[in-house]
Amino acid sequence: MGPYGEYNRPIALFEAYKEWRDLRLQEADSRADFPEFLFGPVRTALWHGYQRVAPQWRRYARVESLTDFRERRLRGINALKGIAYVGDHGEYPAMRRTERPPAVLSIDTYGGVYGITRHAILSDDTGELLNRNPSDMGYAAATFTAEALVALIESNPLAPDGVQFFHSSRGNTVVTPLSEDALADAISWMEGQLDDDGFHILVRANALLVKTARMQLIANRIIHSQLTGSQAQIAMAAGAGSNIFDKGTDNPLQGILPNDAVIREPFLTDANDWYLFADPALVPAFALGFLNGNEQPFVGLRDPQVRNALGAGMDPYTFEFDQIEFKVRHDFGMAPVDPRAAYRSIVP
Repeated sequence: MGPYGEYNRPIALFEAYKEWRDLRLQEADSRADFPEFLFGPVRTALWHGYQRVAPQWRRYARVESLTDFRERRLRGINALKGIAYVGDHGEYPAMRRTERPPAVLSIDTYGGVYGITRHAILSDDTGELLNRNPSDMGYAAATFTAEALVALIESNPLAPDGVQFFHSSRGNTVVTPLSEDALADAISWMEGQLDDDGFHILVRANALLVKTARMQLIANRIIHSQLTGSQAQIAMAAGAGSNIFDKGTDNPLQGILPNDAVIREPFLTDANDWYLFADPALVPAFALGFLNGNEQPFVGLRDPQVRNALGAGMDPYTFEFDQIEFKVRHDFGMAPVDPRAAYRSIVP
């Protein structure tokens, strides 16, 4: 079992894809290691060496609200067909449509507990350890959700039709570095597809997912700049395009994607890989479900109800271990939905 669940369970498609990076400091729980860190030869102030990253999965995954933990089937339908000539007093033909294999989405519970010992709290000079803990646990849960979704995408799970989501038979996986030509090919593939009945469908690209700031600059130059790569590079091979952000000739791909299409997703594994997604509100590639639509995790504080036996007052620490305990809980799940809405390049 990996950190995201078991195989064939709601999040299980990751198959021990990677270990979840622990964003906490050393666990205190019932041990004394955290107080020892705070004591030291000099008095210590805490620092937090990371920034909050707002979840961006709404830009490339569809969000569903589930009322319980039972499976929900997301049914796909092909285009409505049957328009034909009627003329004067003609008979109107019956229109028809077929269904695609449904995606199965279910949610499960994920979370953890974190205990801060009495020694750690009393040794915290700034007093922020206790105050920041709920926020930090909420952030850890939100980060876990974002990492889990990216892990699912990168693991290339089976699509509802039983074939891997990104597969050569679909034409939605390549090994080409990001450039004008590579992006044009990806968009052309997405907009030139046929449905299961052989009819043309139009799936418009909406989001370009990259990992690093450098790749984001390359992508922004491709879709925003009036100019493309340098003359020297283009002279090397006809139509070769450019994968650097530099001055040069007219750029025919300017404005081909929405202005905010480029998304820098730090949880991607490889700095050179890139993904293209359709608008998840129209054609979702992946779906992310939350219990009753609660996208924010629940963070609770244990109420020990321990009374002072020798007088009035309550002890805020647990009876078993002199500590204050927090619990974070998040009910969510995810599933691959429609491979026609996604395209990837895994660059060697």
